[in-house]
Amino acid sequence: MRTLRGICVGAGYFARFHLDAWRRMEGVEIAAICDTNPAAAKAMASEFEVKQTYTSLEEALSSEQVDFVDIITPPASHLRLIQSVVPYGLPVICQKPLAPDLHTAEQLVRLADKAGIRLMVHENFRFQPWHRAVKSLLESGAIGDNLYSISCRTRMGDGWGPDAYLARQPYFRDMPRFLIQETGVHFIDTFRYLAGEIDEVYCTTRRLNQAIQGEDAVHLLVRFANGATGTWDANRYNESLSTNPRYTFGSFQVEGSNGTIWINEDGEITLARLGETPKRHEYQPSQVGFAGDCVLSTQQHFIDCLHSGRPFETNGSDYLINLEIVEAAYDSSRSNRPQRVEHTIHDHRQIIDLSIPVTNTLPGAAISECKSVERDGWNATTISLYSHCGTHMDAPKHFLTSGQTIDQMSLATFVGSAKVIDLTPVAPRELLTVERLAASSIQVEPGDRILLRTDWHKHLGSPGYRNELPRISVELARWLVQKQVALVGVEPPSVADVNNLEELTEVHRILLGGNVVIVEGLANLDQITTQEVEFIALPLRVENGDGCPVRAIAIQPYSKANLR
Repeated sequence: MRTLRGICVGAGYFARFHLDAWRRMEGVEIAAICDTNPAAAKAMASEFEVKQTYTSLEEALSSEQVDFVDIITPPASHLRLIQSVVPYGLPVICQKPLAPDLHTAEQLVRLADKAGIRLMVHENFRFQPWHRAVKSLLESGAIGDNLYSISCRTRMGDGWGPDAYLARQPYFRDMPRFLIQETGVHFIDTFRYLAGEIDEVYCTTRRLNQAIQGEDAVHLLVRFANGATGTWDANRYNESLSTNPRYTFGSFQVEGSNGTIWINEDGEITLARLGETPKRHEYQPSQVGFAGDCVLSTQQHFIDCLHSGRPFETNGSDYLINLEIVEAAYDSSRSNRPQRVEHTIHDHRQIIDLSIPVTNTLPGAAISECKSVERDGWNATTISLYSHCGTHMDAPKHFLTSGQTIDQMSLATFVGSAKVIDLTPVAPRELLTVERLAASSIQVEPGDRILLRTDWHKHLGSPGYRNELPRISVELARWLVQKQVALVGVEPPSVADVNNLEELTEVHRILLGGNVVIVEGLANLDQITTQEVEFIALPLRVENGDGCPVRAIAIQPYSKANLR
């Protein structure tokens, strides 16, 4: 993959963690640092070997050829900086809080969406290694199928003196809303990551240090949609026994129907199932960078998603949910009563890209320059595509002499609800049978679109992706036709063994002759968290076409599910 070049905006305290992470990542280069303080920008550039500095983002963008922008400035500046990126349409990773208030954050997200800017919020707490480990434990059922509670106690001890925060982040002192807005939003996002959506909050706040403007002590109680509760007991005034209270930012306890998980302030995880002796969960959290090197993990996720086209975990629309909860917490503190979180201000849909990116490395695809701004006045490329490359759809004509062509097929079949059947794990060359589908709890009915999850897209780029693919058996193909399935989508590049012409032909003829639309080469089905999604896969209107690459997507509501 080619190296991606970025601009970092901001040379303050936390920018050092960003730049350190970027420097340690392969395939990333920071081309320039921007800051209104030129001395600060030059000092940071010298420390991290960045070649160029600017005092404005506008100047940097007009001077540098880059692939993304990293915004590391106080929240009041974020909307203006996003406005500067709009003419360029570049992806942005932006530090939290996203804006000083919910209304401004909504403006920012709408602006980015309208401009086609891929926006990720640098919400790094969920990327701390202990939270990723606990998430895996929960999903594996380590403490049962039902989550009962999450609790966290945070004591920072960095805000008790008259000079509190001056040495590191002095703007903290002037924030009228401080601890929930600045720190609590991390825990709100982490709670949602671990336990799902929050429907109700009750909150009390206090200001312990009179030298600052906002609250620095909070008791926050949340009720999750699945019935579990969460508690955050926090202040930045009193001290912790930990030698580094900024490593985990607190101790956690997660309780479920079959046990408890603890995280201590050193990042150690202890697991105890009911009636069993507690034992240490073995993993190796990093001691490098910030808080388990979560900044690097966050930024790596950003880069990985830019390469793959996958959605960011902490995209702008999803992050607005966190800010709704922040507003509800402040409302609760003012009114001294619980507040419902209505989730009415933004689109609750999550769009998951199920398509393989079309690049020059994709077999059957070629992209070359046709026009350039310098030579012709505009950029344009010539794209050559094999009709069955990447994520694609087969028309009956592909294997049937008198079969329909791609332009004759009904668009209605390409759009609608689809059932996701999880067949993982699958073995190389595994023959998928009726029994394998029957083991799923999902009932297949006439007219269904079904997507078979095998996670085979993870083999893309290896010889096994094509030569060892799991495939649909002849028996299963006939069963799908008998069930009158409208569409079947698979992750391998074919529904049958591409190295066995007899099998390849028979399975395709059964499905296509039985009016089952075939979509092959899907990706990212592992990101779908519901058993049913809205599925869209539209081919080009190619006259007499035997097939065509498609842009396949799944649309699902943001998950309010309990532990899976």
